[in-house]
Amino acid sequence: MVTPEPSDPASPTRRVEPSSPTARLDPGRARTRWATRILRPGSDTEVTATVPRATADATARLRRPAGAATAPSSGSGSPGPSWWQRAFGPLISWFSRLIARVVVGPAGEIDYAIPTELRRSYNVLGYIGSGGEAVVYLAEPAAQPRGGGQGGSGPGRRIALKVYRPGHDINRELLDRLRARGAADPHTPAIDGYGTARSSWGEDVAWEAQEYFAHGSLRSLMDEAPLDPARARGVVEAVAACLHHWQDSLQHNHTDVKPENLLVRSLDPPVFALTDFGGAVRATMSRVYGGLAITEDYAAPEVVEGRREAPAAWWSLGVMAHEMMTGRRPERGENWLTARSTEVDVSAIADDEWRLLARGLLTPAPSARWGYAEVRQWLAGERPSLVKARSHAPIRFADVTHEDAPSLAFDLLDRSDKGEVWLRTHWPTLRTWLDREVNDYTFDRAYLTELDARPERVHLAISALGARFVPGMPPRYRGHEVSADGVLALAAGDRSRHGVLREAVELGALGLAARHWCGHPSCRADGAGRCALLERVQHEAPLIMTEVRAAVDRIGGGGVSDARDLPAHAWDSAWAHAVELVLDPDAAVRARRTLRAQSWHPAQRSSAPHAQWWREQRSAGLRGRNETAAIAALVTATLLLPAATRSGAVQRDRDRADSRERLRGRWDAATGALGAGWARVRGHVAGVAGHRGPGTGTPGVPPPYDPYAPPTGTPEERRHLRRRQSEQKRVDRGMAQIQRAMGAGRCRRFAYPAALLGVLDGLGRWLRADGFFPDTTTPMVSAYEGAVDFSQSPPVSAPASAAEAVVGLLPAGIEHAWWTPVVLGVLLYLLGRTAASRKRKARTQLVAYRLSVAGSVAMLVLLLSTGFLTLAAGVLIPLHNLMA
Repeated sequence: MVTPEPSDPASPTRRVEPSSPTARLDPGRARTRWATRILRPGSDTEVTATVPRATADATARLRRPAGAATAPSSGSGSPGPSWWQRAFGPLISWFSRLIARVVVGPAGEIDYAIPTELRRSYNVLGYIGSGGEAVVYLAEPAAQPRGGGQGGSGPGRRIALKVYRPGHDINRELLDRLRARGAADPHTPAIDGYGTARSSWGEDVAWEAQEYFAHGSLRSLMDEAPLDPARARGVVEAVAACLHHWQDSLQHNHTDVKPENLLVRSLDPPVFALTDFGGAVRATMSRVYGGLAITEDYAAPEVVEGRREAPAAWWSLGVMAHEMMTGRRPERGENWLTARSTEVDVSAIADDEWRLLARGLLTPAPSARWGYAEVRQWLAGERPSLVKARSHAPIRFADVTHEDAPSLAFDLLDRSDKGEVWLRTHWPTLRTWLDREVNDYTFDRAYLTELDARPERVHLAISALGARFVPGMPPRYRGHEVSADGVLALAAGDRSRHGVLREAVELGALGLAARHWCGHPSCRADGAGRCALLERVQHEAPLIMTEVRAAVDRIGGGGVSDARDLPAHAWDSAWAHAVELVLDPDAAVRARRTLRAQSWHPAQRSSAPHAQWWREQRSAGLRGRNETAAIAALVTATLLLPAATRSGAVQRDRDRADSRERLRGRWDAATGALGAGWARVRGHVAGVAGHRGPGTGTPGVPPPYDPYAPPTGTPEERRHLRRRQSEQKRVDRGMAQIQRAMGAGRCRRFAYPAALLGVLDGLGRWLRADGFFPDTTTPMVSAYEGAVDFSQSPPVSAPASAAEAVVGLLPAGIEHAWWTPVVLGVLLYLLGRTAASRKRKARTQLVAYRLSVAGSVAMLVLLLSTGFLTLAAGVLIPLHNLMA
């Protein structure tokens, strides 16, 4: 049962008739959970009974190690996790979430859409509807009431379980108050529970469980419009009582009053309970907005500007009154400006009495709009007067006339490009208008007067106007949203916008943006009325960049010319990086990972680590936490990475040249020493021959020395010559070993692949200890069947039998153990490293080379003994587990 995403986030909740209970998936779809059951044993007990027995048996075979006995099935208890599950638990958990996303998708069955924690506490009976913020399900408590629950709750009592979409939160303060009131309040639903839970996709989602209203909502009555006047009068009276209760007793202004949120508690007489607490804000906050979902058809004109005062709810009642009498909602203006300044046409209402009610409730000016007192008078048969709001002398901006400061501030923010041009020349007019007409002295006029000398700060003045007069709307700067989420998007987004973010931080625009209302529960909890995240960015980012500037100047003064001539866009990106590191804790992890990768990653490594000054900055950033100095070091290392790459390339070439020169000097010294020793030996032999007197050859010239010639002369001379010859042969053998050892590292070309094949072969031996007989057909199963046919073919089976006879000579039957090829593979890897290590002696390198050759041959014989079947199993069975 798929949960549809609404095409319009502001669309009303769609009513869907409850369907049959779906506590489990059907057997045909249960196969999609097989990979989860393999990777996370015991995490999906609800679907185990629906999995075919053959699949379960195949799963057990794949998971049971070699030599393990088959445990008898038991209905009580389950074995604890094995050592490999405990060791690789975090990796397997991440992998299972990845497989779940691929196999199931983001919107699957109810069992996937509702977090597991909630499925343990509530029995989900069906799907009710969905809106822009949440999805609502019909459920009942699975056990006795938990701590703090309402009296009388328990199994069999139906509730509405509301699971919010990621990114939406609940009003915990209001829910606490409503839960304490219990079921005695007729205008609020009883709260069974609320909190957060982790979804099947690893995301924390908010949820709330409240009383279920079997009669539905006011929408079911509105669909029958036009209504009888007497019936409509009862609805108006009931809705007015509900709104008055919320604003007077609960001290909360509901920001999304609409028929779908007015639940029917009683039909005769009508009694309504207002729900959807995400749209409720404290009445003491006169202007509140920021991310709360509304339905535009029932929203008052001032709501667009972020003004969420008490009169907005009575506008919604006026729209519903018009709809009950005419069957449709009144026509609205083409845009927010016309709706703010144009009277609503209520001529479609034939009854003069109802037309008066609609005109009083649909007054555009909030100060002149009817409230509870006027509605009570109208219900009593009186005719309250229509109040005309006092209007200021208008001010004109870009061919649009504004009569109040909020609408002008909103228009300046909405059309910031035109606002920049207009405010550069009309700031004296605006200042005079604020003084004489609006009579508002809370706005700091310095933002306007400084434009005479510094006209580039015009966007800061626009932001200041928005923060003062429309703090409920999301803050903007140069047309870009600069809320906490918007700032993070600018910092992590396209580089072309980094300059705007840098300007906003340097001018202090984020401090003004922090005065807008935000949706962070922690910011609401402290009661400061400011966004703590934006204030932190405004405070810390300049401090970080001050340290970055000092570090860059110090490095540039130390002789690094590339650090002195950084382009402006590089500095803009550095400011954006600093903002991202302040806002996002994971950004520091990613930055450190990138800097470390410059040394080791095959695709990302560069020459930057060869620059000593860059390594110092990187070390400071890697050692520190999230304090200012560490973040500044990370920003500096990232900013100077291109310069360090160029400088490090020069230093690398210089180091390589010096290294070659040193090696050449050592070789010359070694060959010189060897030549000197050879000359001494020849001289000594020539001296001995001269002492023997005249003989064959040229008189006075010693014969050429042959270290391998048989010794002649007196016994003492022969012994002396044999010692010299033995010494020379030892020197020759040493030189030959050194030359051969220089190429011993070539054994890695065959030792490392043989080691990898050994690990895969050991994995295959372990997985197919009891055989591999899956009940499903996948490409991997077909490939495995081809591997079986290949191993049994005559060209392979004959040498495989000979190899099996050879490995059968091993003691204790270790040739069949899964760890034998693994151990041999590890030894081959270590031998390859030893043979290639320049720190080892030449003799050790040669021994490692010879053992690598012998080990690779032994590995080939071991793999051939199974006809390469276990090697294929080590590759194909894991792939089959992931694809099944």
